[in-house]
Amino acid sequence: MQTIKLFLKALTKEERGALTIVGVVFALSLVAFSIVVIEERSMLVPIAGGAYTEGLIGQPVIINPILSSNQTDKDISALLFSPLFSLLSDWKVSDDGREYNVKLKEGLVWDDGEPLTSDDILFTLQTIQDPDARSPLAKDWQSIVAERVSQLQVKFTLPTPYVFFTENLKRVRIIPKHIFGAIPIENVRLSEYNLEPVGDGPYKFERYAKRKDGFITEYRLAVNERYAGTRPYIDHFSFMLYANQDELLKDFRLRRVNGFGSALPLGNEVQSLPRVTMELVPMPRYYAIFLNAVNNPALKDARLRDALNRAINKEKLVEDVFKGRAAVVNSPLMKQLVTFAPQDSLGTSTTPQWDGMATSDVVYDPEGAARAIAALKTNDLKLTLTIPNVPFIEKAAERIKEDWLAAGISEVNIDAEDPNTLANDYIKTRNYELLLFGNIYENPADLFPFWHSSQRFYPGLNLSLYQNLEVDRLIETIRQKNDPASQEQALSRLDTLIANDDPAVFLFSLPYFYAHASRLAGFAPGVMTAPEDRFDNVEQWSVAVVRVLK
Repeated sequence: MQTIKLFLKALTKEERGALTIVGVVFALSLVAFSIVVIEERSMLVPIAGGAYTEGLIGQPVIINPILSSNQTDKDISALLFSPLFSLLSDWKVSDDGREYNVKLKEGLVWDDGEPLTSDDILFTLQTIQDPDARSPLAKDWQSIVAERVSQLQVKFTLPTPYVFFTENLKRVRIIPKHIFGAIPIENVRLSEYNLEPVGDGPYKFERYAKRKDGFITEYRLAVNERYAGTRPYIDHFSFMLYANQDELLKDFRLRRVNGFGSALPLGNEVQSLPRVTMELVPMPRYYAIFLNAVNNPALKDARLRDALNRAINKEKLVEDVFKGRAAVVNSPLMKQLVTFAPQDSLGTSTTPQWDGMATSDVVYDPEGAARAIAALKTNDLKLTLTIPNVPFIEKAAERIKEDWLAAGISEVNIDAEDPNTLANDYIKTRNYELLLFGNIYENPADLFPFWHSSQRFYPGLNLSLYQNLEVDRLIETIRQKNDPASQEQALSRLDTLIANDDPAVFLFSLPYFYAHASRLAGFAPGVMTAPEDRFDNVEQWSVAVVRVLK
């Protein structure tokens, strides 16, 4: 030590300054080197603990998975109740495709400790099918018969083969018979258990808070220690409830809310926030202009339908309206999302996160469209485009109007309606010439709800009133024949037929938007057919990590 002191004393002021700088640089280098070594030889892993708060717009009314009709109820139900498919240890389908025998895992219980058995499955299905229950799921379970085989086994019998029946099993969530069984069906919606549920999901009800005016401001959940699946990392999951998006965004900016989702596009005002991650999750949905030739006979001309399609600069529309957060589509088939799973496996397929799910090449040809419209030899071609008065759809409609006018259409009127008015006064009665609207598939391979001729009138969703016998036959083949090779061949032919007939002008596909604090890890739900599907892998979400050696 004395030697070091003498050495330093012998240095000039400039030499001591230089030595100090060298020492600081060395120390910083050593720290940086240590960090690199630690990162190379260790990794961050999630650990149990912490809390997460998500923002929702709306109010919980009936948190009951077979009665819920609003999105808030469905979102909360997804954490409190498990899909039936996830509760199965085994399932088998008969050779004719009409019988499905399912077996529950052993030891399943509700979060109050009561056993979950086949009786709960039968009770759930009976309630869904009861007209007095007014269940939104009734259409999926019409004419399906369920029989109790044992305490753990149930047999479902279908009137006709339906290879996508497993999607029904994945969507339906079971309710407890010991809670609702003694309640008259007319009073089920009045039960307090619809706000304080007993479930079997990864979380259980803890409490909720409300204002004096009855508005529920917070809904809190805790880990369900009796959950049959993997225990979630996050101990406490809460929902903050808001009347509108402005209020939600304010609290998100102030970090009172950790995340929120939206089926509508979120812009740069969210993504540009510090320490925020924007997830774009693929959904099998597309927006198109559906052509109703009954209300405008000019649309019967295939040349006009094709010209209306080629006149729209879809790439520019997507960039201008969505800043690239959408993908051009030119057919009803979401090719990247279609999978045909064997009918004898409990495994689930995975799909990469949103990467711009364009389905085919762009067909933009303004010159060709203008020539085709001119060849129609009409100087007074007027069109009325009916749309919901949603901002991004209104912007898209204006771009489309510009393109059509440039191609030679004499007049384009945009009729923007409130979504409820649109549904009741226009869609139900098919009272429109052209309708800009969105479709979402429960299964990307099943085009029946939107393109089979039997669905031309309400409550069907064939909005173009499209009829093609070969298309009908192919749709039925895909639904009934459990053969992946023939299904894929039929789907390819089906896609070509519909695209060639131009019953609609296909425009774009949107992902689901989920914004969250960057500290949240594990968000990866795969393909979503409904907003509540974002919770499919909620057990893997985490907000606490620890570094461990590799």
